[in-house]
Amino acid sequence: MNKEQFTKRMRLIQNFHSEQDTLRILINKITDGHLVVDFGNYLVDEIVDMINESMGITDKDLIEWWLYEHTDKVIYYEDKEISVRTIEELYDYIARSS
Repeated sequence: MNKEQFTKRMRLIQNFHSEQDTLRILINKITDGHLVVDFGNYLVDEIVDMINESMGITDKDLIEWWLYEHTDKVIYYEDKEISVRTIEELYDYIARSS
């Protein structure tokens, strides 16, 4: 998978989750706030699996960590600080590590 394909797929996942959040907010406004809407996550899981396989990623949690953890996107390795704050930096890190 090249950088352009990786970037496109990661942005699609981010956009999908953003749209889910918007829908959740709207539904909470017209209900009592206890309704949970969850749809399409199995598709996101499959795309993440495809990215992992295609890129030869051995740490299967890396993509999910990057997408879902709200932390500074930095990897520490052998006293080095590696920035993966952008999708492009994440791709470069994966490409070097695989």
